[in-house]
Amino acid sequence: MKFTLITTGGTIASTKTPHGLAPTLSGDALMRCPLMADFDHEIEVVNAFSLDSTDMTPPRWLSLARRVRECAASNAVVVLHGTDTLAWTAAALSYLLHDFGAPVVITGSMLPADDPDGDAADNVYAAFHFALQLAMYQRRGVSVAFCEKLMHGPRVAKLYSHSRDAFAAVNYPLLGEMRHKEDHKIAWLTPYAPTLLEKRPWGDNPEFDANIAIVPIFPGMRDIDAVVAARPSAVVLEGFGQGGIPSAYNLIDSVKRGIGSGIPFIMRTQCAFDGVDLSAYDVGRRAMDLGILSACMTREALAVKLMLLLPVFRGGASELAAQLSVNFCDE
Repeated sequence: MKFTLITTGGTIASTKTPHGLAPTLSGDALMRCPLMADFDHEIEVVNAFSLDSTDMTPPRWLSLARRVRECAASNAVVVLHGTDTLAWTAAALSYLLHDFGAPVVITGSMLPADDPDGDAADNVYAAFHFALQLAMYQRRGVSVAFCEKLMHGPRVAKLYSHSRDAFAAVNYPLLGEMRHKEDHKIAWLTPYAPTLLEKRPWGDNPEFDANIAIVPIFPGMRDIDAVVAARPSAVVLEGFGQGGIPSAYNLIDSVKRGIGSGIPFIMRTQCAFDGVDLSAYDVGRRAMDLGILSACMTREALAVKLMLLLPVFRGGASELAAQLSVNFCDE
């Protein structure tokens, strides 16, 4: 089989410099780890970026998606990425590569590849072996391989800043696990395969509108007038528990003014798991009465989805609401 490795930088490609860790290693250097010596398949290396992942941007998502599409002759594509925005890129590629015929597996590491106690080699090994299994069973989609787990791309969130097991699959079963077999590990896939819609409303030439405000509600919050005055294309409110608008102070009136000015408001929960349900409590129904939409998605999946939908349905609140509820890739 043929595989393509696309590198973007990140901790996995970093070495120590006088100014701290910085991505300097190429994909060829990263593939020289002993664990990959027995991977008897063709691997083409494409060095796309050399970035700290905090510098990943929507235009670079588009560029990365184009690089992946250029690998159509490969059986699978593995992307190396920094962990800080890995979940954001996983969500973006999940939306952008809906019709790509081969599986895409993203991984990275919490420690540099040259750290003798690091996790880079294990994650690269797992990513390629998961990619091999996905290709053999002809399973498409974007997934994340990290700490011996395979997770669905738009359901991934980074929960830890230092731990090797930094990522979790949010409200979604694992797609695979690494399991011991005698003196080595094998990639084992679960029966779960994401559902992918063939068409997306943003078409073949998508644009991103990143003028989105993400605002967590906190006790004592008085208003969001400054946010509304900045004229974002959309506001994501992160509420408590299952979601709702507090009645104290002027927050309700402030949200009313924002919605009245044509800004879409969408609510998700601050909780990592389970999701929002505005119909459960009076405070949630109050939010619904104001015209606030709700979305049971990770922050990353919701924000990127909005970025793609807003240029297509600008000014059409009902159309935006309808598309926001469409499950394009099990997000």
